[in-house]
Amino acid sequence: MDLRLLSRIDEELDSSEVAALCFLCTDVLKRKRLETVEDGRGLFLRLQEKSLLEDHYFLSQLLSVIGRLDLLRLLETDSRQPTQTDACPALSQYRRMLYKVSEDVTKENLTKMKFLLSDKLPRGRLDLCTVRTPT
Repeated sequence: MDLRLLSRIDEELDSSEVAALCFLCTDVLKRKRLETVEDGRGLFLRLQEKSLLEDHYFLSQLLSVIGRLDLLRLLETDSRQPTQTDACPALSQYRRMLYKVSEDVTKENLTKMKFLLSDKLPRGRLDLCTVRTPT
């Protein structure tokens, strides 16, 4: 994949979007490899090591899920159309669903869920759960 294109995409991503991309990649990359990712460039390097950026298919899915259609259009301007292959698996439906749920949880709903789980989970774990504020 074109390094200039990846660099441009990296420049446009903020830290919360990179964290979301890392979460979505948990099924294809080891968690330890993702813990050290600080920016899009680091994630793209790990995806290239696994040959997941051979074409735009996997990256297109990632950008689509996090709602960065502007960056998705950058990929579509390339003459090659992304296609799914055995070497480039589709993004997990499970990860997509978890991401969607996390994006849709409001502060009020989270407070209600914490209350319902208060007798099942330790308070320390519940206190760590917060709603991400949009940037």
